[in-house]
Amino acid sequence: MSQVILNETETFSATMDDGAGITVRRWGKARAERFIISHGNGLAVDAFKDFGLDLSRDFEVVAFDMRNHGSNATRIGNEDNWARFIKDFPQILAAIDSEFGVKPTHGAFHSLSSLTCLYSQAEIRYPWRSLTLFEPPATPPADSGLQEVMLSYHVELANRTRARRQIFDNPEQLAASMRRSPAFARISDDTILRLARATLRADGATWRLACPAEFEAATYEIASNIDRWPGLARIDVPVRIVLGEREDHSSPILVEIGELLAKTFGFDSQVLPGTTHFMQLEKPAHCAELARNFASLNRKEA
Repeated sequence: MSQVILNETETFSATMDDGAGITVRRWGKARAERFIISHGNGLAVDAFKDFGLDLSRDFEVVAFDMRNHGSNATRIGNEDNWARFIKDFPQILAAIDSEFGVKPTHGAFHSLSSLTCLYSQAEIRYPWRSLTLFEPPATPPADSGLQEVMLSYHVELANRTRARRQIFDNPEQLAASMRRSPAFARISDDTILRLARATLRADGATWRLACPAEFEAATYEIASNIDRWPGLARIDVPVRIVLGEREDHSSPILVEIGELLAKTFGFDSQVLPGTTHFMQLEKPAHCAELARNFASLNRKEA
């Protein structure tokens, strides 16, 4: 299925204000309405092609990798990762509108990109028709009772990331390692291999992680986002938070955070049974249907 998209891709590079390039691709045909999609920390948007293909039946789909991920060149600066992601986001959206034209636009973002979208929208409003956000890992306030758990969990993720292997003989070797992880247990072998290929880049005779382990680890350090929670009250576009099923979830704290986001800010929320944090890789068609339905509801209201 992914080959269909590859045959219909248009690509350009969006240049950020510090000179970094973000590769942007339009999958499928130009249509009257658009979905913009991206990925989570350490991943790459090419792994989400089945999800994007399903959406492209009804929408133009524009996909991009976050800074220092996937197809983008590595550019490590001194700025806090989250501050830089939030600066990048509106610049990427403006570049998409400039390159492909302004049209009614919906977003469907996962984890890192979903939270970046929320934080960016709180500062610079973009006229989204709808946002479908898959488990944004927001840092909750201290009085929620969840802040310490969330911060500790992400410190653990950062430590594990710094210790992870970065160089592989080939993508199949990384895919084999992923298959041994319980976190990827519900993802098909084909999708795992696509994820491995998308997150690696050739480096001579070997393959290296496109997102450097130290950069990925620093992104897991979310304490810098503590003060951003109240600003989410400024978001006035329709938001749907999609959560995996708490039972057997590898990161149940993310379900609790999503529930708190919905309760605090009045966002719509949906649980997708039989999924975990990687739900768009596990059940891409079901996730696309949730995004499509939410977009259709808000198309009628627009």
